[in-house]
Amino acid sequence: MTADILTQLRQLAVDRDDDLGDLLSTAADRIATQDDRIAELQTELEETNEGMVALTLELQEAEQRYRSLFENAVEGIYKTTPDGRRYVLANKSMAEILGYDAPEALQEAVTDIGEDVFLDPDRYETYQSRLRDAGAIENFEYQVQRADGEVRWVRDNARTLSDDGSPSGFRGGVIDVTELRTYETRLERTNEELEALNRLVRHDISNDVQVIQAFAERLDERLVEDGEREAIEKILSATDHITDLTENAREYIEAVTGDDDPELEPVDLCQVLAYELDRQRDANPHARFELLTDLPAVAVRANEMLGSIFRNLLGNAVEHNDSDPVVEIVCIVHADSVEIHVADDGPGIPPDRRDAIFGKGEQSLDSEGTGIGLYLVDQLVSLYDGEIHVEDRAEWSPVDPQTGEPVETTVEADSGSVFVLRLARA
Repeated sequence: MTADILTQLRQLAVDRDDDLGDLLSTAADRIATQDDRIAELQTELEETNEGMVALTLELQEAEQRYRSLFENAVEGIYKTTPDGRRYVLANKSMAEILGYDAPEALQEAVTDIGEDVFLDPDRYETYQSRLRDAGAIENFEYQVQRADGEVRWVRDNARTLSDDGSPSGFRGGVIDVTELRTYETRLERTNEELEALNRLVRHDISNDVQVIQAFAERLDERLVEDGEREAIEKILSATDHITDLTENAREYIEAVTGDDDPELEPVDLCQVLAYELDRQRDANPHARFELLTDLPAVAVRANEMLGSIFRNLLGNAVEHNDSDPVVEIVCIVHADSVEIHVADDGPGIPPDRRDAIFGKGEQSLDSEGTGIGLYLVDQLVSLYDGEIHVEDRAEWSPVDPQTGEPVETTVEADSGSVFVLRLARA
């Protein structure tokens, strides 16, 4: 229709060769311009409308996804009134945790969260104050009383909501940790009983061993026959072995029942390793312990149990060798760590067994030990954020990083194992 009007106006302008004709021509041009602008606006409006429809559909889909996540979440999700006393929103998991069949039943039944849900009113006051002061709580644990009267432990992560700067309620997520708390309590009790039993048994064994050693030493002073002396030496060796086992047991108990994050501190590596070497030389006079490098004057990140690692590694190198063992020790200092190599000339460890030997209770077929020595080593090394692995002695060729030269060994061994320990410098 607009095109017809424009045609008529332009025709009239042509027919009237005067001022009115010029005015009609100008009017026609302006109408045409406005018509084009209206067409552009109509196109933009249609595109905007299409975009709004698409955005609405996306919002509806997002809302459906959010509602699905909210309703089907394993975590109990809730929102409270501004005063934190009632639930205005809760999902199915929240209702189930508190013993209700549906969220609506929970919201209707609970008129005061501090009295109807929290078992301890003081804990609820702490919950409220922390949220108001800090704006959020993390892993906040408290006991709740379910609709059926059962008491459960929950862990809550919540934050304060605000509307124009004013608190509008709390929103949180809750998980039931009752079984975890029960297990932790039982574990703590077991650890306490285990530590008490360990102290009692070690005390009794230590006393009995001292008595046996005293009698054996007195007999050794009186007996002169070689066969008799050999028997006495076996008794004394057995008592030393029992003493080592009880010491291992003590250290093992301390490792598995101690704090989750024990405090590590700088420990003098030279002093600890030198002490354990002297002990092994005294305990195993038939073995030869060769220190191929100087003991490094460095400290490592460890604690008072560091010596247990070296005592077990050095003792293990001797224990599994039927001949006169030669144990070689190499210390290699790096910028941020220290490597200690303990090499023996025994039968060696097959490649498929090198990881398994660090497992709890693992021991060789001819071993008389408890199988906790290398397990204890592995646990302590992990505790110190260190590393340990086993290499083949025949392929062992340590290099001194200070000189870049190979470290010379004292024996040519076709078999044997090398335990390579890496500890972080303090």
